[in-house]
This record gives sequence, structure tokens and C-alpha cells, in this order.
Amino acid sequence: MNLQYLRVFLAVAEHEHITRASEELILSQPAVTKTIQHLEHEVGLELIERHGRRIALTHAGRILRNYARRVFALEREMEEALTALRDVDAGEVTMAASTTTGVYLLPPVVALFRERYPQVTLHITILNSHEIVEETLNWNLDFGLVEGYASALPPALQVEVFAHDELVLVVSPWHRWNGLPALLPEDLGEGQLLMREQGSGIREVIEQVLLLHNVQVRPLLTMPDNEAIKQMAINGVGAAIVSALAVRRELAAGDLVRIPIAG
Repeated sequence: MNLQYLRVFLAVAEHEHITRASEELILSQPAVTKTIQHLEHEVGLELIERHGRRIALTHAGRILRNYARRVFALEREMEEALTALRDVDAGEVTMAASTTTGVYLLPPVVALFRERYPQVTLHITILNSHEIVEETLNWNLDFGLVEGYASALPPALQVEVFAHDELVLVVSPWHRWNGLPALLPEDLGEGQLLMREQGSGIREVIEQVLLLHNVQVRPLLTMPDNEAIKQMAINGVGAAIVSALAVRRELAAGDLVRIPIAG
């Protein structure tokens, strides 16, 4: 439906008068009348009845008027929200970040944002990538930060690449894989991997890559927390494929070692 037609109709409906509506809209009376006729043709229903200079809404006209009020109320609300974001001097932002981005990537960004926009209230939740996508699609979040392939996200989302990361295979210095020049993808199907839960962006990436090599993932342990996975790996429980951001300190300290993956 043509929103300009709807805007003209609403002015006529509110004034119940063509002349007053034309004065408000700064349009000629014939232009207003023709617009109403176009709209009636578009919806296939008579919307107004003319009684001299005044008009009366038909039943269909009253229904359309009520919806038009809601449409333009939402338009005003949208403009106010966008203005607040553009000015960024007040308001609230509700977002969620996946575990890896929320813990290792987001803190310095939030610190800089708070320094620049101290009047904006941030509400940040840590969820896995699948949950963030669902909450964003349901309009419960202004935006979310997830890991994974941008191309794998639903087309209903507007997607921007925020940062690039690398996944690395790490083990403790006394794990049996330490010292190997490299592992093959099929070696990762031996049940040695400590992995995140289903719905985690990192897990989805690992599963998709290994599937290209016809490798079925059989996790040794599944855990919903990156720190817990790191500690398990440090103590020799198993191997982990994690964000390079998450293990920078452990690799530098020698608590974990990186194992290359061939192919």
C-alpha cells in the first residue's frame, strides 16, 4: 500500500473534511480527492461518503483509519528511536554476545563506548550463538555478536563482519599429541576433543569444517564454558579447538601448546 496515499487518507479521516485536510497537507483539494480515489481503487473498497463539504467514513474507512493511526504512530516511534541512537547522548542499548566475543573481544570495546557515551545504558547478556540469533529475530535484542560464518546466518538478519579470529588446536605440554608435526582432520574424530555445547558458533564451525573431510565429531567432553574447557585442556584431560584470543596468555606461558592441523 502506498504510504503517501495512506497519509492523505488519515488527514481526511481525522478532519472529516477535504478542505481542512488539504490545508494541513499543503495540497490542492482536487489532489486530495484524487488521492482518496486512488486509495479506494487500490483497496477495492469505498472508504468515505460525501455529504456536501463534509465526509463520513464507511465501515471500511473506519477500519483503515485505525490501522493508519497505528502505522504512523510506529513511524514516529521509529524516528524517535533512530534520532536517539544518532545523537547517542541518552537511551538504552540491549545486546548479547557469545561467550568468546563477550569475554575476550567485547570488554575493551565497551570501555571505549562508555568513555565516549557515558549517558547510554548498556544491557549485555552472554548467550551462545544460536540463542542470540533467536533473540534477535524475536526483537528482544538491538543487536548481537556471534561467532561463525556470516553466510550461515538467517537472511532476515542484517549482518556486518565485526572482527576476524582464528581457531587453534591446543593441548597440554604432556598430552600425547604434543610434539607431533601436525594432525590430520581425521585424527580429530578419535574422541579427544573438549567441545562447546550444541548451538555454540565455534562448535558449528568445527563441525562444518570436519564434515568437509568426512569426519564425524565425537567429543570427549561437552561444556558450555570456554574457561572450563581451557582448564580441562591445561590439566591434560583432552585437546581443544578454541579461539586464538582465548588462549593467548596460556600459549605465551607454556601452559598450552599449539598443534598444527594439516589440510
